[in-house]
Amino acid sequence: MQNNKSKGFRSFLKEKGYYIVLLLCAVAVGTSGYFLLRQGKTPAVLESSASVSQGGASAPTTPTKDVKDVIATDPTEPAEPSEPKRLTTVRPVDGETLYAFAADHLAFNETTRDWRTHEGVDLSAAVGQNVVAAADGSVYTIYDDESFGMTVVLRHTDGYTTHYSNLDEEVAVKVGDTVEAGTVLGTVGQTACIETAAQPHLHFAVFCNNVPVDPEDFFALS
Repeated sequence: MQNNKSKGFRSFLKEKGYYIVLLLCAVAVGTSGYFLLRQGKTPAVLESSASVSQGGASAPTTPTKDVKDVIATDPTEPAEPSEPKRLTTVRPVDGETLYAFAADHLAFNETTRDWRTHEGVDLSAAVGQNVVAAADGSVYTIYDDESFGMTVVLRHTDGYTTHYSNLDEEVAVKVGDTVEAGTVLGTVGQTACIETAAQPHLHFAVFCNNVPVDPEDFFALS
């Protein structure tokens, strides 16, 4: 009789054991979830299920960056262009204008006694008076002009050159020197054979890209 009961119990376990084990697992999961929820924690089963998509694949977990932050910190972003430096000018001597700029019309020359263009201005100055650079630049050339005498030419930014003529033969700079506005270039002389009838002066001319410019317009750049 006892053997029959034992055989029947084993047969019952064989037939129903799978469902019993499944039921016990469900009870264990529910019990552990209940206690974890009471302690303020999320069951691991719930966490893992939240990361599974409908197709069964895990959703990406890499955090995305804020687009604004990426743009703001991009090292390749070009800097805003700065404004070009303006040319600061000063008058090479303080004298008044004896003969004005006349590149587009004829002016009477008292030395040659004829009418001709005058691509500069003659500024009154005493012989031996200092002549200074009209703007920052470099000494481009120094030569003895057959008409306007000893001449120093400075090169500046934006295509400008300034020409200082009727200087004394002993100049204070040499070719290649870098000068600032106000640097002494030499002194007023009497070397301009084409302007000997005029009182002592500096013959000052300005060119922009080899085109003569009224020096008064050049002084107005500052």
